[in-house]
Amino acid sequence: MVCMEVDRKTMRQRFHTAGVTGSIPVPPTISAQYGATLKVAFFLFQSSDASVERGLNLSGYSRFAMDMRQIGIITKRSDPRALDATRLLAEWLVAHDCEVTVVHEIAAAASIPEECAARQTQELLPEGQDIVVVIGGDGTFIAAARAAEEVDVPLLGINMGRLGFLTDTSRDSMYAAMARVLAGEYRIEERMRLSVEVVRHGNTTLVCRVLNDVVVHKGELARMIEFDVAMDGQFVFSSRADGLIVSTPTGSTAYALSAGGPIVHPGLNAILLVPICPHTLTNRPIVVPGTGTVRITLTNNGQDRLLTLDGQSGFPLVDGDEILVRRSSRPLRVLHAPNRNHYTVLREKLHWTE
Repeated sequence: MVCMEVDRKTMRQRFHTAGVTGSIPVPPTISAQYGATLKVAFFLFQSSDASVERGLNLSGYSRFAMDMRQIGIITKRSDPRALDATRLLAEWLVAHDCEVTVVHEIAAAASIPEECAARQTQELLPEGQDIVVVIGGDGTFIAAARAAEEVDVPLLGINMGRLGFLTDTSRDSMYAAMARVLAGEYRIEERMRLSVEVVRHGNTTLVCRVLNDVVVHKGELARMIEFDVAMDGQFVFSSRADGLIVSTPTGSTAYALSAGGPIVHPGLNAILLVPICPHTLTNRPIVVPGTGTVRITLTNNGQDRLLTLDGQSGFPLVDGDEILVRRSSRPLRVLHAPNRNHYTVLREKLHWTE
């Protein structure tokens, strides 16, 4: 086994070889340093502004893998099954020489002993972890992604909810999935985030990121709102509707799907604009390039309008507010099994074969 250490700003990122059986001839530059044969799986590196996965095409060679030993767990607090799974997984990980960190409240609720797992707040838990395991549904996964906004750490979802497009590993296969991760048998997928900015009277009043969607919508009263939409300064349409969903491809299977939007492959660089109950039947969902900036301007004299971020936090809006939405420079990294197939997930979750 070959080990390398690479300095990444304030932490040392460990790499190791794992997960491939048999001897593989390697290129001369690697062979001269490490020998004539090498077992390899994945390679990850730090780019100038965000960590991205790159598959090295070495004429059939596999890729290096990170050594996953510092493991954080974020759990759905209200689900007894998730709490039980958290305790069992923490014990399993410790037995496999991993260092585990859980959220304070989860440790108490799940009766996890201190010698089994360290404690931390959910907001700070991703810091210093090699991976964060999310046990719950897609809502828990989105909350974990928000906690990891400023930390370059991949997430793995264990599904305890219903659909689970993001948490696609089942509870029954939890141990097998973690065994593959520890052995380096995984792939990392980047999921696009959106950067959201609210400008009011020329001043920026809100800046944030979302994984699924940002929604401009009416409040409690059953009345429509009016808004204009522009793309890179070019006018697109005006609308009277209950609202507008601006979604990532990841969010295309969430609220946007319920509002009649298309399902978009998560690997596409695109942004969805999906009106909610538009008053004009010809005002249909559209997909625009992810390289541009969407500008939404509130135009009517409304009393009760909100901006909802990933369905988990809200921000009140007033007349003249401009909402700027563009692709974030910090994508989310998600761990999957090497054989995961996006179309298989869609068939199973949406019951297309029934």
